Amino acid sequence: METEVDYYELLGIEITASTKDIKNAYRKKALKVHPDKNPSPDAAVLFHALTQAQDLLLDPKKRNEYDQRHRTRQERQKKKQEMDSKRRHAQDELEKREQDAKRAKTDQNQAKAEYEAELAKLREEGAKRRQEDWAAPEESTSPEPAPHAETELGALKIKWKRKKYDFSEQDLLDMLNSIAEVDSLALSGKKKGSASVLFKSVVDAYNVLTKKDTHPILSKFESIGWLTGKPPSIVEKMTRAEELKKEARAALFSTNNRSTAATGTPLFTTGSQSSFFKTLNIPSTFKGSMSSKMSDDDYESITLMKMRQAERDRVLAIQHQQQHQQQQQKQQSAQ
Repeated sequence: METEVDYYELLGIEITASTKDIKNAYRKKALKVHPDKNPSPDAAVLFHALTQAQDLLLDPKKRNEYDQRHRTRQERQKKKQEMDSKRRHAQDELEKREQDAKRAKTDQNQAKAEYEAELAKLREEGAKRRQEDWAAPEESTSPEPAPHAETELGALKIKWKRKKYDFSEQDLLDMLNSIAEVDSLALSGKKKGSASVLFKSVVDAYNVLTKKDTHPILSKFESIGWLTGKPPSIVEKMTRAEELKKEARAALFSTNNRSTAATGTPLFTTGSQSSFFKTLNIPSTFKGSMSSKMSDDDYESITLMKMRQAERDRVLAIQHQQQHQQQQQKQQSAQ
């Protein structure tokens, strides 16, 4: 159809061109494609189209009708291009948001995977470290036999009334860490209202156990006891030593208050101490005033101090044993 051809574009002129501009443009184009000069079939078709364009545009009535259709077509194409541009822009924006969302999700999954991997690594290292610490006393090569690993752990079993308190694992960690240093904690799956707590050392566990009736936080627990049902060997030794000291102090006070009928002086003075009390290893605090009394808090402080020293000695023994094993491995590998 003629209306589908852009005659202005074909002649290379604007829609505002004058009659003279139309004729000049037609003459220049037609000379190049005239059948007498250009025998090509395409040239003949183009020459025919140029002739139609000139005839239409030189007729004022036909040109006016053509211009209206031409402007309508131009407006339609312009709107289509704008719509296409907006559609392409919207599509580009949508694709960009999708890519950003995928990238953010990928980064989030990667960060989560790295966090879980690091957490698993920390748990594995912690479990390995605890296994090494527990196994070290059993493998000790020192002449003195080391106590069994289970009895040397600072592990306690705590219970509370479930109807009154509904503690979570984090609640228990917050409560106990304010008193001692917790290594790990596990809620009982079968018996509700109970948990097993492993402390960093026996001293920490003993400190929590002895403060059960005096500390306000620990008063919320119904009972606190050793996880194995019996105290570690180091606690038994320290408790037995304190009992012997109390017995010695009681015996010393009892004999010091008795006087002979003849002289009225004590049978035993503070200046000389019999071999019986020497074998009991009475501390120097008893050598001063024998009438002074030592409170339970003093005994507890002494016990904790000695337990800490014993714990330090145990850790040093483990480290020494590990160093010795490493040296043996190096020597074996060198051979």
